[in-house]
Order: sequence, then structure tokens, then C-alpha cells
Amino acid sequence: MIRRSRAQSSSLFLMELILAILFFSITSAVCVQFFVKSHLLSRESKALAQAVNECTNIAEIFDASESTEDAVSLLRANFPDLSAGAEADEAGGLSPAAGGKALATMYYDDTFSPCKKEDASYTLTASLSEANRMQTAEIRVTDSDGSVIYELNTSHHNARRTDDEER
Repeated sequence: MIRRSRAQSSSLFLMELILAILFFSITSAVCVQFFVKSHLLSRESKALAQAVNECTNIAEIFDASESTEDAVSLLRANFPDLSAGAEADEAGGLSPAAGGKALATMYYDDTFSPCKKEDASYTLTASLSEANRMQTAEIRVTDSDGSVIYELNTSHHNARRTDDEER
């Protein structure tokens, strides 16, 4: 009879140990899901912050310009990594198209450092246009699958100036 009570206490201990391992494994699985979700949210918020920064930089330069051609030259000076759209000149980069429109594209890697199109994880596209002294810019950052991370539309009117007036 003594052996039976030992066997019962051993199997009870083993059952308790199995339940404890099961509880901790379920708890750890839930915790891993929380860590993965927080990591993904962190990456998304960093990408959004960088996208807002880049769009704001382009918009500030655009707002400081007096024409699409002026915006193009300012963007070329401040963003040497801008790629050409269909409207680009032979040297590459950004150039105004017919009708006062210009298109700029810039490619970024995972860390939002400028890179080549083949290595890009994010794409910034800026479409600049001008009509009746009203300048308009549509600036958009998308990720590699084409979903929009951030979009900024801005416009401003250029006042008429005489030849001796400067901005």
C-alpha cells in the first residue's frame, strides 16, 4: 500500500508540473504576440514620422519658391537624390514639364536613407504645378506595396510684383 500512495503522489506532482508548463507556455505565446505587435507599431510610427518630415521639407521648399521653375531649382539644390520622371531632362533629376508641371521622385530604404529604385522600401513622389500664379504641390510617401503612408497637398498664390520688387 505504501507504493500506491507514492505512485499517486508522483502522478499528482507530474500532473501539476504539466499544468504549470502549459500555463507558462500559453502566457509566453501571448507575451510574444504583444512584443511583435509593439515592434510593428513602432516601425509604422517611425515610418510615418519620417514620411511627415520628408513631405514637410519638400512643402517648405515649395512654399518658398515663386514659380515651378524656381521650385525645381530649389529642390535640385536641396535634394540631390531626386529622380527624374517622364518630364526630366537629359542630365536626370527634376525638371519642369510643359504647362508648368513637374514631377519628382525620391527613393528611400528601410532606414529612410536615400537609395536607388531597386533597393527602395519607400517612395516619395511630388507633383508640382502652376496655373494663374497659383502653385500646387501634391506630395505622397508610399511603401513598397504601394499603400500610402502620408500625403500632403499644399498650394500658395504668388503675388504680382513689379520688376524692382523682390520677395
